[in-house]
Amino acid sequence: MNKTMNMFNQIITIFTSFVLLNLLWLLFCLPVVTIFPATAALFGTVRKWIRIGLDVGIYRVFVQEFKLNFKKSIGAGFLWTIFFAIISIDLAIVLQNEFVGKSFVLIFLVFFVLLFVFVTIYLFFLIVHYDLSLVHTVKNSLLFSLGHLNYTVLFLGMIFLFLIVIYYLPFFLLFSGSLLAFIMYGLFHKLTLKSEEGQNSQHKLNTDIT
Repeated sequence: MNKTMNMFNQIITIFTSFVLLNLLWLLFCLPVVTIFPATAALFGTVRKWIRIGLDVGIYRVFVQEFKLNFKKSIGAGFLWTIFFAIISIDLAIVLQNEFVGKSFVLIFLVFFVLLFVFVTIYLFFLIVHYDLSLVHTVKNSLLFSLGHLNYTVLFLGMIFLFLIVIYYLPFFLLFSGSLLAFIMYGLFHKLTLKSEEGQNSQHKLNTDIT
């Protein structure tokens, strides 16, 4: 009976933590201009959950991560807004007009949209995981997305799946953002561990050969 109650309490605690984190994220996103810093804080919080545990807290950690990554993430948000506006305008112009080479230009724009989406997926992972400049963060986001296409496709599939679930089950919106961030960062964390282990093994092999 006690084991059952303890397990039930743990489930309630975990569920409550994800709901509270999700609500914090949505609340900090309300000013719109803070969407990128709020999302960076979301991923920063789940990063600490994965590395340390849920006991690390929610509100205090979220606010710390919000402040810590504010400058870099607000800069990324500014660049992303400009790029999104340019791509949207270009797509609207191409779709509304007929001209020679339209298909080629459309394929070119779609290619850049895909790259934009790919980089966006990894952007927040790298903002909270590495201490890099914004330029290097964007560059490495692109390299990660293209170098690990299987993970990139998996992340895209997860995002679409969550959107479908939210559409049919709006209640899921209460904790979907924090849960998705937790799962995605968990996978990215394992990916970086594998990469670091591979690099260490290669370094050891080179040292032994030398």
